[in-house]
Amino acid sequence: MMPRFTISRKIGFGFAVVLLTTFILFILTYDTLKTGRSTNDQINNVYNPSISVLEQFKGTILRSRTSITAWAFVQSREDTKEKRALVNMIQEEIPALKQSIDSLSRDWTDGQRRKKEKVYKDLEELLFLYSQVQENLNTMQSYDDALNRFLMNELAEEDGLIYNKSNDLIANLNDLISDHRKNSMADSVTMIQSFNRLENYLQNLSILLLLFGIIIAYLTIRSIVKPVNLLKNILVELGKGVFPEKAVVSTGDEIGEMSVALEQLVQGLKRTTEFSREVGQGNFAIDYEPLSEEDVLGKALLSMRDDLREKERELERKVQERTSELTLEKNKTEELLEGIRASIRYAKKLQESILPSAKYIASILPENFIYFKPKDIVSGDFYFIKEVEGKVIFAAVDCTGHGVPGAFMSLVGHNALNRAVNENPDLNPAGILKDLSRLSAKALNRTVDSVNNRDGMDLALCVYDKDAGVLEYSGAFNPLYIYRRGKLLSYKPDKIVIGDTDYESLDYTRYRIELEKDDMIYTFSDGYVDQFGGSRGRKFMYGPFRSMLHRIHQLPVKEQLKQVELTMDKWKKTGGGDKGHEQVDDILIIAVRHV
Repeated sequence: MMPRFTISRKIGFGFAVVLLTTFILFILTYDTLKTGRSTNDQINNVYNPSISVLEQFKGTILRSRTSITAWAFVQSREDTKEKRALVNMIQEEIPALKQSIDSLSRDWTDGQRRKKEKVYKDLEELLFLYSQVQENLNTMQSYDDALNRFLMNELAEEDGLIYNKSNDLIANLNDLISDHRKNSMADSVTMIQSFNRLENYLQNLSILLLLFGIIIAYLTIRSIVKPVNLLKNILVELGKGVFPEKAVVSTGDEIGEMSVALEQLVQGLKRTTEFSREVGQGNFAIDYEPLSEEDVLGKALLSMRDDLREKERELERKVQERTSELTLEKNKTEELLEGIRASIRYAKKLQESILPSAKYIASILPENFIYFKPKDIVSGDFYFIKEVEGKVIFAAVDCTGHGVPGAFMSLVGHNALNRAVNENPDLNPAGILKDLSRLSAKALNRTVDSVNNRDGMDLALCVYDKDAGVLEYSGAFNPLYIYRRGKLLSYKPDKIVIGDTDYESLDYTRYRIELEKDDMIYTFSDGYVDQFGGSRGRKFMYGPFRSMLHRIHQLPVKEQLKQVELTMDKWKKTGGGDKGHEQVDDILIIAVRHV
């Protein structure tokens, strides 16, 4: 005897098809994302840092060649600024860059490491030639020796040994840089191809899933929905007080069993209705036989004959009492909500008190704009701007969370940041972040065993020397963008949590940037790029954000602010229904033009 194809089996089969297809989609997506993440890590952690440090190394070699040429041809004392700079490059900058290259080269190919060793060999020979010039022209008197000076000039002149050796070194460096760029491009193409394949898989499986859905829907309507609708119509009629002549629907599954039970229920309800009618007319002597020993309704109707009037009066009294209680509870709830709103409004005033005034900001940063839009009444983002000894310190800070929890974190963060600035008279941004991490961890009573060590702050901290035209930057998860004559200069932050319990052993990177006139400096939280909107309801993302800044960075700062506001308003209003997309996080952008 073949088993019945019951409703549960029909539904189970449909769900199995959907789950199987979904599982296949998940496996394909997971594999593609895993491969893409691995490729992206290789690009961001090996290729791009390697290109950056090799470019720095090349720049240092070119500067050292210029300095040694000046040493050989220009008679000067040994303690001049130029000679000290060359000594510093040889003794500190070049070893530091070699250390960075050695660290990164652990992930290079064997061929690239062989090219690195060739570069090091050329460097060793070049530094030996440098030492010849430094040793033979080490005093003012040594320049008076005509033969000695002639030999050193011959070394350092164009087409001399130093010039040719440095060219060989730079050519090898360029070859190594080109290798990394080719690898980065090849991996990027591979990653894009994998995502394209995933897109094709998703399209094909989606079509397949749609076809299965149509087939399952048809079978469900034919074998389940239609009989259920017949039973539904019978129940609707029962709800209207109309008893059907026959309640049986012939099917071979649970629906057929339900129809038989419904027929029995109809007959019982007819008897119960007759009994209720007699009781309602005051005939409390009528007999009634309950449907079964478990017939709660029948027993209740029997009991109703004796205490109907008493129950009715008691019910009315209870309704009145409950109505009074609900009215009182509603009034108390409204008072409580108003108290909470008043507290939050007061908290907003407290939070605004830590923010510098627009007048003060304009006095120290004439060319600036700040786009600050909290998600709720109070904000987890805040901006810090302060002038110390002729330098302007400014930071865009994003505390964990938003609303009231974020606001509490912002007060803790502002106090800790202000204290960290005061405790670092040299205004080293990396040192300020390290002290900020220490102070935040202590303020939050955080230990190594803390449950969540991620709660804290993300920020980009800048120390701006307007007179010298120098900007120093350190960041925790928040980058720094500088637009210079249509070109983006991006500085990556450290992925070190502010408030990490291991703050003593963690150091932040310190960037020193020589600014040029009309450079536009941007720091920001992630609220703008994470905002949902557009016709497809997606995040704004960093690519469109950088495109927007590129489009507006040469405009006056006030016009830039208008464009930033208009772009975000349009993005949120597109899609998302009549009201558009709700703001999902606090938004903060600080922009400064170097004049």
